[in-house]
Amino acid sequence: MTFGLQSIGNKKWSRRAGALAGGVLLLWALGWLLVPSILKSQMEKIGSESLGRRVHIGRIDFQPWSLELTVHDLEMTAADGKSPQARIKRLYIDIESASLLRLAPVVDAVEIDEPWFGVAYLGEGAYDIDDILDRLRLPSGKAPAEPMRFALHNLALKGGSLDFIDRAAGATHALRDLRVSLPFLSNLPSNREVKVQPRLAFVLNGSRFDTAGEGTPFAQTGKADATLRIVGLDLAPYLPYVPSSVPLKLRGAVVDADLRLAFEQTPSMALKLSGAVEVKALQALDSGGQPLLNFESLKVLRLPPKSGALSLVENIDK
Repeated sequence: MTFGLQSIGNKKWSRRAGALAGGVLLLWALGWLLVPSILKSQMEKIGSESLGRRVHIGRIDFQPWSLELTVHDLEMTAADGKSPQARIKRLYIDIESASLLRLAPVVDAVEIDEPWFGVAYLGEGAYDIDDILDRLRLPSGKAPAEPMRFALHNLALKGGSLDFIDRAAGATHALRDLRVSLPFLSNLPSNREVKVQPRLAFVLNGSRFDTAGEGTPFAQTGKADATLRIVGLDLAPYLPYVPSSVPLKLRGAVVDADLRLAFEQTPSMALKLSGAVEVKALQALDSGGQPLLNFESLKVLRLPPKSGALSLVENIDK
């Protein structure tokens, strides 16, 4: 009799386990079949309404068992509704299940393949994307929302391109083969596996720039550094491209920078910025054309937290 009761109990639990497994498989199947079409429709609708431009997506793949999402051939048209303004060949997002518990996005990997953006300068501080910027600008009188909580890991952008067309001067500036890698960007405490080394590389008008993170692989040490050095960058040739909506009108400035970005995962993830930025021969006017700023040299130091100070300004010559 005891054996018979145990057998009935085992069968009951087997049926429950089978029903649970069947339910999970059914949810996975529905997610795999329905989520891509629903998400594609909503992304195209919301994107088009928010930007005032037609947004089109070629295909979306979603794997509910691993929460991996891939968007193929994302494109936004220009103001004429025909020619493209921006596109992304592939956007891959590996979502972590902890996102459901934290009610905030926790992502193990983000990959952006072959993004392209085209923008035209029309002269006098006007661009062909001003209508988009006006739509995205925060309405006056509306208080800014609380910062979004997130944790993004292993960010990689490959094969990026930008075409900047100066219609006023009849010139085109081309940025090609843009590559950006970041171990993480996060304002949430998390402990995810990090595989990416920091890197920034691109080709601008035929000149190649490449800076990679220093140190051993992040996975072995939990630390990596990225440095940025700029010597004598004269901003004068680029000032005509400052949008007319900016209230500060620069007349000239020269920039030197030596910055260090440190990524650490010991014991928790932290992003630390240190170094110095120096601006020389700066001249600026207000919106009415009156002198606002004029100094020969201003140096801003960003010091590591261990130094006891976060930042200071020195060497200001009027």
